[in-house]
Amino acid sequence: MGLDNGLKHVVVTPVKNEGETLPELIFSMVGQTVVPFRWVIVDDGSTDGSLGIINEAAGEYPWILLVSIEGGRTRRKGAHIAKLFEIGVNHCGTDWDYCSKIDADMVLPLDYFEEVFQRFENNGDLGIASGNCFVYKRGSKKSELVEDDHTRGGLKTYKNDCYEQIGGVMEIDGWDGLDNVIAQMNGWSTMNFPEIMVEHRRPTGYHDGAIRSCFNSGRTSHVMGYNWAYLIAK
Repeated sequence: MGLDNGLKHVVVTPVKNEGETLPELIFSMVGQTVVPFRWVIVDDGSTDGSLGIINEAAGEYPWILLVSIEGGRTRRKGAHIAKLFEIGVNHCGTDWDYCSKIDADMVLPLDYFEEVFQRFENNGDLGIASGNCFVYKRGSKKSELVEDDHTRGGLKTYKNDCYEQIGGVMEIDGWDGLDNVIAQMNGWSTMNFPEIMVEHRRPTGYHDGAIRSCFNSGRTSHVMGYNWAYLIAK
C-alpha cells in the first residue's frame, strides 16, 4: 500500500492477569503485515500465567519487551491505565513515528496497522486514529457504539508530532477522550474508522458490570461534551 519501509512504530500494552486473552493478541501482533519496531508490555503485578506467556513470546521475538511493576491486588482503570501507558511509552524513547496503545483483550486483523497507517498517509492532519471494536453475541458480530471522532481507548494510534504537542496523555479518568479534545484544539483531527474492525474479547465495561459501566460511560461522555442522543445510547 505504499507504506514507507522505514516506518518506526511502537506499541504499548498494559496487562493485569490477561493469561486468557494474551495468546490471541500475541498471535495477531506478530503476524501483522507491518510489524512493530518495539512492543512494550507493561505488567501490573499479574498473578496468573501472564508473565510466562509474555516471557515466552519475548524469547522468540526480540522486539517484545516486558516491563513489570508492583501492582495492587485489584484491576484498576482510568487514570491508572494512563499511567501504565506512559510507563510503556517512556521505554520506547522519543525516536518513533507512531505509537499505539493496544489492550490485551483485542484480536487484531493481520493488516490492522497497515490499514491505520494508510489513513494517516491519506490525511496529514490526522493526529490520533483507531479502528472500531466488535464483540460476538449469540454467534453474531455486534459493533460497539462510538462517535466518529472518538478513538477507542484500547486501540489508539498517535502520530509523534501530535503526541508531543498534546503533552502525552493525562493520568486522569477519561484520559482517552480528553486527548482527542486537546488534539482537536491544537488543529489535529481524531478519527475512529469503523471499517477497520477488531475483535474485543471482553465487552467494554466487562469488569465493572453492566449498570456501573453504563453510568461511568455516560458520565464521561457528558464531561467530554458528546451530544445527548449519543449519551443516552451509551
